[in-house]
Amino acid sequence: MVIRRASQLLFFFLFLLLFLKAEYAGQEVLAWPVDLFFRFDPLLLAVNLLTRSSLVYALLWSLVFVGLTLIFGRFFCGWVCPLGTTLDGFRHLLFKNRTDQGLADRYRRVKYYLLFGLLAAAGFSVNLAGLFDPLCLLYRSITIVLYPALGYGLESLATQAYRWGKPLTYVSEPFYVFLKATILPFKPLVYLMPLFTLGLFVLVVGLEAVDRRFWCRALCPLGALYGLLARFAGLRRLPVKSCPDCGDCQALCKMGAVASESNPGHQAAECQLCLNCLAHCPHNRVSFVWGSRAKRPELDLGRRQVVLALGTGIALAPLLRLGSVARRPGEFLIRPPGAGAEADFLARCVRCGQCMKVCPTNGLQPTLWEAGLDGLYTPRLVPRLGYCEYACNLCSQVCPTSAIPAMDLEVKQSSPLGTAFIDPSRCIVYTEGRGCLVCEEHCPVAPKAIIFHDGQVRDANGQLNTVKLPVVVADRCIGCGVCENKCPVGGAAAIRVKRSLRVEL
Repeated sequence: MVIRRASQLLFFFLFLLLFLKAEYAGQEVLAWPVDLFFRFDPLLLAVNLLTRSSLVYALLWSLVFVGLTLIFGRFFCGWVCPLGTTLDGFRHLLFKNRTDQGLADRYRRVKYYLLFGLLAAAGFSVNLAGLFDPLCLLYRSITIVLYPALGYGLESLATQAYRWGKPLTYVSEPFYVFLKATILPFKPLVYLMPLFTLGLFVLVVGLEAVDRRFWCRALCPLGALYGLLARFAGLRRLPVKSCPDCGDCQALCKMGAVASESNPGHQAAECQLCLNCLAHCPHNRVSFVWGSRAKRPELDLGRRQVVLALGTGIALAPLLRLGSVARRPGEFLIRPPGAGAEADFLARCVRCGQCMKVCPTNGLQPTLWEAGLDGLYTPRLVPRLGYCEYACNLCSQVCPTSAIPAMDLEVKQSSPLGTAFIDPSRCIVYTEGRGCLVCEEHCPVAPKAIIFHDGQVRDANGQLNTVKLPVVVADRCIGCGVCENKCPVGGAAAIRVKRSLRVEL
């Protein structure tokens, strides 16, 4: 038990460490493999293969865990998974004395149906796996809600301590400097959809009040994939059937894997190898052996239900693409650099949120309905919140599925995201007849994509003035959005970036 908990904490803090290292720290190339956990996710590999996207070779590392599962069983869920560790922690803190209601056992087949539906949809290039994958779900929740909230809270405490003054600042100031160098974000972060994201995370955690590891037992598609593989594992638990005079291990098992009245035999597909039953058996009857010939209980999923799950996944493809904006994206749906055609991008993106986390300007934001239902949580650039830094290609370094393809900085700088256009009804040069050079000054390309022509405009007093009118040279513009971000006009900017046909080429 001690070793397992140490393993859980080790991988959990490694997950957090890699999360923190996914940021700009003065270097053009990230020093840490921040997408490491996603490389070992076999669900992402399966979806990558089924969507018929070009193979992402980094995902082949997930075959290591496939092989280990065929040897040991579903150990990932009990020894490695950071979301599982998170759920165990919240269970201990909030629901320690709650009694299991038994609903997770009743609905344990749902995760398999969800897995089959996701894989079937992926076969028709609809990639929804990232919405339910536990690694993506946890990373996305930390990125959009938990990390910004932590930063805001610590910044507020530091500000309040500064107001109180000495002697508190003798302690608070060095501590704040340490946090700023190690944990706090480079700048205050703001993401769209925080309440929706928080609600989903609270729902997953709140299910612990119903049953231990409810998410893992009933809903997790990655757990379902590991469960299917675990049925063929060489390591077996004995006894397979329940003991007639004792039920201690049944009460201990957080996954409901131990044989009971409702389970005819040990459920290898559910067992996460926590080894609690081995450590606490009062009669020393429990053991784990290699290659036992004891018959395994069948995994009865129901043929009709499996067919229904597959059919639902297949039906999702035309339903989601029926009139989908993937065929004609909105003009202000600006994707990260190199994303390419919208349909291809949606087929690759797993909504993990790594690109949003690493973006130094906070410009990459989650999408709600702007890209259709199949575009939920995919990244888009919102220039008013943050622009695409000209000297940065970090998002292409962290994407685990090459939805944002890896590219050199020079290539990225010549890859258009869109094209800027000026709204004369809002630009103060056109409406007020006074000079403004902000958009041209910040344009990073050479030669500038914003130039000036002399023109005459009436000011607020009706007097005709000769001013320099800004004009966008479309062929030079890369759609980075810095002009929109820096525009001094309140509300919607006077210069905006819209998607261009060049992005699809």
